Amino acid sequence: MRGRRGRKSVGSLFARLVRSWCAKREVESPGVSARRRLRRLVPDAELIRRRAAGEPLRQLAGDYGVAHTTVGRYFARPQVKTELAQARRQLRAEQAARTSAWRRLEPEVRRRANEQAAREREEHKRFQLAWAERGSRWRPSRDQYETLLNEHEAPRRPPTRADRHNSFDEIAKRVVAAGGGTQAVIDANELSTLKQLADTIDPAILTQAFANDALQLPQPPLALKPRPRPRRLVPDAALIRRRAAGEPLRQLAHDYQVNHTTLSRYFARTEIDRQLQHTRRQLRAQRRARTAGRRSAQPPPDSNHAAQPHN
Repeated sequence: MRGRRGRKSVGSLFARLVRSWCAKREVESPGVSARRRLRRLVPDAELIRRRAAGEPLRQLAGDYGVAHTTVGRYFARPQVKTELAQARRQLRAEQAARTSAWRRLEPEVRRRANEQAAREREEHKRFQLAWAERGSRWRPSRDQYETLLNEHEAPRRPPTRADRHNSFDEIAKRVVAAGGGTQAVIDANELSTLKQLADTIDPAILTQAFANDALQLPQPPLALKPRPRPRRLVPDAALIRRRAAGEPLRQLAHDYQVNHTTLSRYFARTEIDRQLQHTRRQLRAQRRARTAGRRSAQPPPDSNHAAQPHN
């Protein structure tokens, strides 16, 4: 009995020593945080920002070389949740600032583009009148010297937008032709703000970039939950788009096999009216983009096509 008790006392004493040694090691290591770092994950500020922007966990896990469950446990920490909420608020504030600057700058850019187009038309008109006046008083040259004088005094074709384009304009033109907006033009030209964009790029190109931005705006989902659906009407995105394009209610009612008053009540809903206004803005942006594309596709005025007198 005494031997057994001695062995038990020695075992318990050894266990207490081990526990005390582990506790001392934990106290003596101030660098160890309250929660152990997740294996192989090295979080940084960019991880928080990308998650706040809505990037999925599996994409983040692939970029950081860990499993998506590891990233999920990291974002479940209370401190990280607080940082994530703060990053989301910051991103919303930045987006609101960009939208505000975009709305303030767009009318100015469109005004400059219209003034530039009007100025080019006026210059081309004066060029044609000068050629017509020269042709009315033209007479054959008597010698080579007089021929050189006539060529020297001939009206010069005014420079067009294509003649004034620099390397920034050429890059922006390719980006806009591919469907890029203002942010894509800024990134391609390595600019920092919309103000620099407006001071550097041709207003006609920026007008197309703004039109592309309007086309890329996220369309709100078709809202049907707040109120019951009208009887027998099955609305879809095409119904909103056709009404935004100006199609009459009776034609829509005939195609959807309902009464036109049913459609009128449906379009009178607040959430549907909001979506209708958004779709109308998108359609106007598409029309502006098509118009700007047709104008840019027109060949510039050239003196070779003007009526020139023959020597």
